[in-house]
Amino acid sequence: MKENIMKKNNAGRIFLAKRSDETVTAYLFVLPAIICWILWFLIPFMRSIYISFFKYSYVTPDKNRFIGFSNYIHLFQDPKFYIALKNTLLFGAIVVPTITIVSLLLALLLNKSFKGRGAFRTIYYLPYVIAPITVATVFMYLFVKDGVMAKFFGIIGISNTTWYANIKMAMPFIGIMFIWQMVGFYMVYYLSGFQTIPSTVYESAEIDGANGFQKFRFITVPMLRPTTFLVITYATIQSFQLFDQIAAVSNASGGLGSPAGATSTLLTYFYQNSFRYYKMGYGSAIAVILFLLILLVTFIQRKFTDADGAY
Repeated sequence: MKENIMKKNNAGRIFLAKRSDETVTAYLFVLPAIICWILWFLIPFMRSIYISFFKYSYVTPDKNRFIGFSNYIHLFQDPKFYIALKNTLLFGAIVVPTITIVSLLLALLLNKSFKGRGAFRTIYYLPYVIAPITVATVFMYLFVKDGVMAKFFGIIGISNTTWYANIKMAMPFIGIMFIWQMVGFYMVYYLSGFQTIPSTVYESAEIDGANGFQKFRFITVPMLRPTTFLVITYATIQSFQLFDQIAAVSNASGGLGSPAGATSTLLTYFYQNSFRYYKMGYGSAIAVILFLLILLVTFIQRKFTDADGAY
């Protein structure tokens, strides 16, 4: 009896030692990612919060001084900030749902078995790996007055004009370009999500007489909820941090945010203040507001897409 107890105790100690080694190994694997996160996100973010309370310029560091919440007070009295905020929110409110729906439908189509499926998946994914500046340059040729796409949209009643130089069409132009480039990327997310749905669920639904739409509505959509949450969250962050395409278009039409502030967003306004006007404190305050905005939108999205606590 005593011998059996000793054997069990030894086995327990060996098991705990093994678990401890595995835990240490796991932490060692994630350590580089944690270090990178601290170096490239946490420290710069804390530094931005700190600088946002200063009148700060790296050009004249001897004149830097603590001014408390003055940058934030000035920010909420700045009409250009509200234009940038409106453009940022409106852009995200239109492109994120569009990307989510189109990428889901594409994945649904390309999840079926047919000849050339792999080639189509590659074709739809390719735009994502092309540099945004290159995409912007090509789109500018297509949407210039009398360009192929400008003429095409002219058929459905939209005036034949240079989209990126028109105050009403500049943001829709960037939105079309952004959606075209991102849809293939999020399609891959949904294709991965389809692999997590057991085929037996569909088979049971077919036995019960469910048609294609009912299977999509009551099986596919609910079981893809975690994937949808990821797609919406990442697409929102990317849309709020859009910069390259706007910079390319703005440079061709008179400067960042052109024409007449139509393409100004919180990120471009942050860049202008921080690196063109050398107002780092004011720019840092914009960056903090942008972070809080992304955090708030992500929280709201999670409340709507995670009603059953699936995450």
